[in-house]
Amino acid sequence: MKNAPKIRTGKARISLVPMDILRDLAVPGYEEGCEKYEIESWRKGFPIADLFDACQRHLISFFYEGQDYDPDPIAVKYKKLHLSGALFCIISMYWTWKTRPDLDNRPLKVLARRAAKKKSLFIRILKAAFCWL
Repeated sequence: MKNAPKIRTGKARISLVPMDILRDLAVPGYEEGCEKYEIESWRKGFPIADLFDACQRHLISFFYEGQDYDPDPIAVKYKKLHLSGALFCIISMYWTWKTRPDLDNRPLKVLARRAAKKKSLFIRILKAAFCWL
């Protein structure tokens, strides 16, 4: 007997995501955050530059210093790898970028916003000055 046909075009193939790895790496970081701060405090967002800095510290500790686990006392309780910390930061950067553009403080984004504000102010001044035209 043949199985029923299934159209998969355009649908996410969640089965391709290695859930065991995601569980091993992501869960400790979120559990640590619940204990240190509050449940789901990450949903409030973080300045992206802060997340980038924290991610780099975790990667440096892992790669250059050979330190597998985060030595923070609460992180030790959850056996949190530095890679877990880096993954948490990357996921949080995406969340912040997607939901909190006001916290996107990447240098070029900040400069672009400042330039847009100046341009907008300049145009308003011009319009006000030449409103008699």
